[in-house]
Amino acid sequence: MIDLLNIKKILIVNTRSSDRKLAGMVMWGAWAVASYYKKTIKGSNVKFLDENNEDDFLEKFKEAVKNIELVGFSLTSMQIKYTVPLVKYIRENYPKIKIIAGGIHPILFPDQDYGNYFDEVVTTELPKDTFDYSLLPEQVKDVYRKKRAQVVTGFNCSYKCAFCINSVRNKRYEGVPVEKVLADIDYVTKEFNPPKIYFRDEDFFQDIDKAEAIIDHIIKKKYKFTWDTSSRVTHFMPGRIDDDFLPKMVESGCRQLRFGVESGSQRVLNFLRKGQTPEKVKFAVSQCVKYGIHATCSIMTGIPTETTEEREETYKLIDVLSSYGSLVDILGPQIYRPYPGGLLYEEVKKSGYKLPDTFEGWINYYDESPVGDVFDTDVHYPWLSKKENKTLPYVWVVSHYGLNYSNSKNLIKRLIGLLFKWHWELRWFGGWDVKFFMFLRKKFLRTDLE
Repeated sequence: MIDLLNIKKILIVNTRSSDRKLAGMVMWGAWAVASYYKKTIKGSNVKFLDENNEDDFLEKFKEAVKNIELVGFSLTSMQIKYTVPLVKYIRENYPKIKIIAGGIHPILFPDQDYGNYFDEVVTTELPKDTFDYSLLPEQVKDVYRKKRAQVVTGFNCSYKCAFCINSVRNKRYEGVPVEKVLADIDYVTKEFNPPKIYFRDEDFFQDIDKAEAIIDHIIKKKYKFTWDTSSRVTHFMPGRIDDDFLPKMVESGCRQLRFGVESGSQRVLNFLRKGQTPEKVKFAVSQCVKYGIHATCSIMTGIPTETTEEREETYKLIDVLSSYGSLVDILGPQIYRPYPGGLLYEEVKKSGYKLPDTFEGWINYYDESPVGDVFDTDVHYPWLSKKENKTLPYVWVVSHYGLNYSNSKNLIKRLIGLLFKWHWELRWFGGWDVKFFMFLRKKFLRTDLE
């Protein structure tokens, strides 16, 4: 094990996870690690580089490693392709530098053979209670000032949805102490004066007392930013998010809530262990509309065991939610992406689907496999029919543009929306126009933070 107490010059690196950078997004895991090392290693000189937020990342990386004793990489499976060339560069040019890897991939695959790429592989999580803003990339700080800041009030989720990585890792909700959250809000507001704050929790209202304290604080301080976050639809009930609490949320600046709707089929929802019903979804979304809050509904398709009839139930739920008006945004249905471990992956394996069994197998795995991105069109899941593999990746673009754009005040958006709404009403997810539009969007349009 590397003795970090005797290593002072440290570089923590977060590489991109696809050809498209997640510009402006905060990479909490890598940032937390860099902040933790800076705080706990006395006399340390810690640097943090995030490829998503550096226009000249490779040049900065090569310059930074010249005077570094240890480089740590934060790894998801999708980042391996972009991390391995950097590791090889260090090995070839600076063989004395120690290299460690941590993050979700090592946690999910603790027994995998990582070869000679790393001197140490960390399969546990470091404390996530320190975020040093001096390490935050300048591009992210600029987004904080001009568009929206991000504040985290809790990590993970205690619910065990079968498709979620929290279920695979058997994680529970870990709340940040409310005193730290309020101090973070005060600092971010004073330092960046953001027009909006995104409370980037998986379930902001899981600790309802904490949520109430944050909302009361915002009102007391008379902060002018708006805010958005994620919630389960099941929180919309008496004593939690109800007709007494919703006006306070609006007063404090709440303008958007994000829901994991997933499916309109109760059988599929039960299979996913979602713990909700389509009726609860409708109620939560209608309550948002009632109080002028945007409701973003995230939905999946291509789920193992899902039938054509159950998929149509999802489409019909989408129709109902969309009928509530322009405050409802439909996000999906996006194609399901399997994670190793857990109930749903066991179902996936029955169909013959396999993930790489070696570390090097992951380097090029996502070149031919879905990464959970809206641009995934080359899908070949064995539990889907040939037709479903060809059409389901395009359901998202038809739904998103057909239902979200058709009532836009922008003439071009409205024309695009009317075209795709026609496709949606026919349940026609093919056609050269759909594929051509997806090609253009992928090639020329940058995905926004919204």
